[in-house]
Amino acid sequence: MLVLKAGAVAFQKLQGLPLGLGRVRIVAPQASSEVKAWVAKRPEADLQLRPFEATDLRACRLLFCCTPDSEQHAYAARQARGVGPWVCQAAEPSHGDLRVPAVIQVAGLLLTLSTGGASPALAKALRQRLEKSFKGSDLAFVLKELGRRRATLKADPKAKAKLLKVLSAPKTLDLMLAPRSAERHK
Repeated sequence: MLVLKAGAVAFQKLQGLPLGLGRVRIVAPQASSEVKAWVAKRPEADLQLRPFEATDLRACRLLFCCTPDSEQHAYAARQARGVGPWVCQAAEPSHGDLRVPAVIQVAGLLLTLSTGGASPALAKALRQRLEKSFKGSDLAFVLKELGRRRATLKADPKAKAKLLKVLSAPKTLDLMLAPRSAERHK
């Protein structure tokens, strides 16, 4: 994987990468302190402080263009298409081969959220709002209990269907997702 630029947008993309993904090269004339700290913690990451060169695409399967420079994006994308890696263009998602959604991982839940490239800033704001809502709810408790009871529920499909029907009812969801209060936990 190759990431062009090492500022806020690149850092946001890097944070979403799972461990064990393989080699991650970041090429940029300069890097933010956040990107430098991320690289220091990831042995598979390599930060090269220099401009992008077409030869950077050798053995690359995925290119993240995170520069504000649309000409550099277009040049890198053209070069990539000639040698095969998929391209994700942060500034112009519709010009890339893929889009990376905002990821919400909180309270035992994993969700992805996308505005289809219309507004990454709105996707980020929605992600932050949902994370805050889920952290303050009983969702983690409910998911932990479901996990604990999974084997039992799998063995009794009728009980499982009945429980899931109750849990997915609008009133139950409202209670489960409501902010915790000291009263509810006494």
